[in-house]
Amino acid sequence: MSEQDILKAWLCIKSAPEIRGREMIRLLQTWGDPCEFVGNPAHDLYRDDSFKAAGLDYLANFRLPENHLQITKLAETYEIKVLGYTDPAYPLGLKEIYSPPPVLYYRGDLLTALDAKCLAVVGTRKPSAYGQQMCGKTLAPVCKAGVTIISGLAMGIDTISHLTALEEKTKTIAVLASGVETIYPPQNRELAKRVIQSGALVSEYEPGTKVEKWNFPARNRIVSALSSSVYVVEGPITSGAMLTAKYAIEQNRDLLALPGQINHANAQGPNHLIKNGARPITCPEDLLEQMGIEIEEDEQLQALPELTDDEQKVLDIFEGEQRELFFDELLLITGLSFGKLSIILLNLELKRCIAKASGNSFVLY
Repeated sequence: MSEQDILKAWLCIKSAPEIRGREMIRLLQTWGDPCEFVGNPAHDLYRDDSFKAAGLDYLANFRLPENHLQITKLAETYEIKVLGYTDPAYPLGLKEIYSPPPVLYYRGDLLTALDAKCLAVVGTRKPSAYGQQMCGKTLAPVCKAGVTIISGLAMGIDTISHLTALEEKTKTIAVLASGVETIYPPQNRELAKRVIQSGALVSEYEPGTKVEKWNFPARNRIVSALSSSVYVVEGPITSGAMLTAKYAIEQNRDLLALPGQINHANAQGPNHLIKNGARPITCPEDLLEQMGIEIEEDEQLQALPELTDDEQKVLDIFEGEQRELFFDELLLITGLSFGKLSIILLNLELKRCIAKASGNSFVLY
């Protein structure tokens, strides 16, 4: 059966009337792969009167949502793959939560990325200089050890987490709140391309689904469920990162947090979690131990970082100017796009070549 046929079967069951949420999961648990019964009126499912007649009629006649042509075209154009609840490769950790997504859509190599130990990393979109530095510093050794990093592709801590994984040549997965062909924020389009090459973009939402604010809280349950541990770096007490921490507790995942200054809003969330039992992460060794990785001395950690040509050009500007430089200045000097310059500066921070000073300025490390 082709990928398109599998996609259509899942579109049929997901759009069927009166079969939603837990009812859909019950149907899948009872009757298995929808490719076996969708459009097959002779199947035993259609004699199961525990399901509403309207829904069964929809499935028997293989009806599809009005936008199915758009969805299938996007899936073909962007090489989007489907992983359904009944597939043997469907993640067990996701299957066990209260509201597992019936189907995952993804770009890249999701299954290989999930085959390693997985660590979710979440935090504010507006991290402090301390949060940025400690996120990269604590993650780098576990990334070097081959742990897959799972986050949400947002600006801030999510971006730093994905970039650290890419820099250390490990897998990374970005869970989106839209269709996997829609990259949000737009500044992270280049980052998304790199994530696809070294892991996967994944979503429970059909191709063509636009970004909606209510999708973000729902996607957080997937971030935590795909991981064995959830690391909260920075975030106010009411942040989305804290919602992910709540899901982690409900899903019986190990909860980790970066301690912060008690008078800083970004430290409210992690400090609250630590106070209530989360494991404090005070050094890279804490994360290595948490992930069950033997700690070894690595002399190469002290070696000079490798830089791309663009990173070296930007670093040369700092070394030539020998002063604090603002982001807008660098845009004018380099002629780079906003998104590309943002990623280069983050990479230089992670490689400890520059450091954020104040506001939107940077200095040599």
